[in-house]
Amino acid sequence: MLKNGIAVIFITALFTGCNSGPSEIEGAEVHEEDRAQFTLFTADTEFFIEHPHLVKGEEAEFLIHVTHLDTYQPCLTGTLTLQVGGLTVRSSEPDRPGIFILSLIPEEEGEFDVKYTLQSGGVTSVVSHFAEIHHSLDEVEEAHSGELTEEARLGEVFFSKEMSWENNMVVAQVLPQPFSPVLRASGEIMAVPGEKKNLAANSRGMVVFADRNLVQGSRVEKGQHLFTIIASAVGSDNLELLYQEYLNRLNKSRSEFQRHEILFEGHVIPERQYMESRTTYISDSIRFYNLAGKAGKDGMEVHAPAAGFIHHLNVSEGQYVETGQLLVTISSDRKLLLRADIPQQHYSELKQIVTANFRPAFTERIYSVDELNGRLLARGSSVAENDHYIPVYFEVENDGSLLEGAFAEFYLMGVRKENQLLVPESAIFEEQGNHFIYLQVGGENYIKKAITLGQSDGMKVEVVSGIHPGDRIVIQGTMLVKSASMVFAESGHGHSH
Repeated sequence: MLKNGIAVIFITALFTGCNSGPSEIEGAEVHEEDRAQFTLFTADTEFFIEHPHLVKGEEAEFLIHVTHLDTYQPCLTGTLTLQVGGLTVRSSEPDRPGIFILSLIPEEEGEFDVKYTLQSGGVTSVVSHFAEIHHSLDEVEEAHSGELTEEARLGEVFFSKEMSWENNMVVAQVLPQPFSPVLRASGEIMAVPGEKKNLAANSRGMVVFADRNLVQGSRVEKGQHLFTIIASAVGSDNLELLYQEYLNRLNKSRSEFQRHEILFEGHVIPERQYMESRTTYISDSIRFYNLAGKAGKDGMEVHAPAAGFIHHLNVSEGQYVETGQLLVTISSDRKLLLRADIPQQHYSELKQIVTANFRPAFTERIYSVDELNGRLLARGSSVAENDHYIPVYFEVENDGSLLEGAFAEFYLMGVRKENQLLVPESAIFEEQGNHFIYLQVGGENYIKKAITLGQSDGMKVEVVSGIHPGDRIVIQGTMLVKSASMVFAESGHGHSH
């Protein structure tokens, strides 16, 4: 597959302050001392190229830094072909990770198209730029005597490709995207009402834990033995007496039914009498086997009706309980309920809410209701009891990392707007109440740019002013670039590859 990249090349313009922006001129080159630099892009590859000013008959070494834009990591394999003025040179692999080094001796003078063809991973990427091949070194000096001085570039921050690769720095292009207006609120992660199971004592007696490590928060499985209620010492609920009583009733009703069954077949008794004995026998059977299924050798066993975790443990080891007393609440964390508490002044905005992002208090991770297969359950139409906020409820599937009962910060999103400029939170840093990003103005050069922020959805922030569509900014490793800007060194000076 062939991918021809339109040459997007940065040129550093003269500026007087850190916040002055660069101008971009397609086909222009940036000169550093006696070298020319070009930054070219295809849809998925960045080429940062350095070479000396070209002179007929003089050997020129080209350093081509190749970065995969999807990972912002160096190209490790591939073949790079350089073509200029009828000459072709090729490298079958990078000389160092991400860096191809090619040399040639120009044979003609004049302006030529310099073409680079990369074949890597089954993909062919092609970029090009114009370069002038001079007659002599004196001509080079005369042609570039008016280039920008390094003092004019002091506002730029130098950060080499090798440093960015090693430190996982990422640069990405800012393109218009859809964005949903956001209403921020606080709230809580709760159990879905139907996902909570209350388990009561099935007899009176003393509670014995089946597992001494059973505590609030413990994970339990469906059918797991939780407690045994020992009732043998309690008069009216003596388990052994109750068991014997039910067994005696069952034996008596079974015998009566069998006798009536024979008499009914011989037409000795009426059908009504036969049906009454049959009903009694069935009733006594249900009663006895229900008790027998719950009773263990030591008493009445209590088992978990569903899988989940212990939400509330209401009894302790050895505690005496009455029949029907609540022992434990088991909450299934398979689904969870999210409640966002909205201040009353935003009531008119509630109808626009369609989904939400949220950040639980125990983590920095931002979750999306949509990613968790969630849905909007209800928008409050009355003021809740908790400090007179209006509740908005969502239901989500727990991916195993959410904690029921935790507080959370919510970003409630309305109907989306198209063609908005968004940057990740990680791209922004603050200084004295103002917000900035780092804008790439060359392959290894960046400037600090002031921006005006709009709303945030917890993951990305709307930028009202300060950047333009197509700008490339640092979205990961911003503080690394900031640290580099504090090093007392002139931008782009004295580095080697």
